[in-house]
Amino acid sequence: MKETKDYTRLSKKEIAIYKAVVDMINEGADVNGMKVGEITNRAGIGKGTAYEYFTSKEEMVEEALVYTTFLQINNVKDRVEKAEAFKDKFYCILDYMEENRDQIRTFLWMMRLKGKAIDISNLTVSGGACEETLSKMNYIIEQAEWFVQFAEEEKLITESNKNYQISALISQIVQFGFYLHFGGGQDLKDVKRFIYEGYIKQLNG
Repeated sequence: MKETKDYTRLSKKEIAIYKAVVDMINEGADVNGMKVGEITNRAGIGKGTAYEYFTSKEEMVEEALVYTTFLQINNVKDRVEKAEAFKDKFYCILDYMEENRDQIRTFLWMMRLKGKAIDISNLTVSGGACEETLSKMNYIIEQAEWFVQFAEEEKLITESNKNYQISALISQIVQFGFYLHFGGGQDLKDVKRFIYEGYIKQLNG
């Protein structure tokens, strides 16, 4: 199995590829329609150079999605750590998503693509996906588990199954992300309250 990439140690050319993919997605491009030439031209490098780091367009896009999600998680984690109550921590995530709604398209695309290969509720690989696909989700899963512990410490939830706790958290966050991009004119304060209360209810059924 190919070793999972360390996103804290990347070459300038790899980052240029990731930035090109992310910029294209944020401008509304469909990842399925992207071409290697478009990505490399945007990145300012040649096709041959790109293939020194990636084996296919699909790998370029996948790695770019994982990389930018890695950065976004770390950015919001700084806010979460400073908040005291779990509710405030939860709202830190939603507020960050609202403030960076143009940048979270990449997270939504990643969850859409990975959702076909991974059953988050059971944290298992399905549909013939390789182990590497699951390993690239591990960081998200680990951070979700870290986050949920604060709700447990405040005794806000009764559900003890870690997989369900994480699945419920990710599903609520994705739901809010899709609302930001495709929702109506409802006041976001009401939407955030609905998302938070929905998460708590899911884990106290």
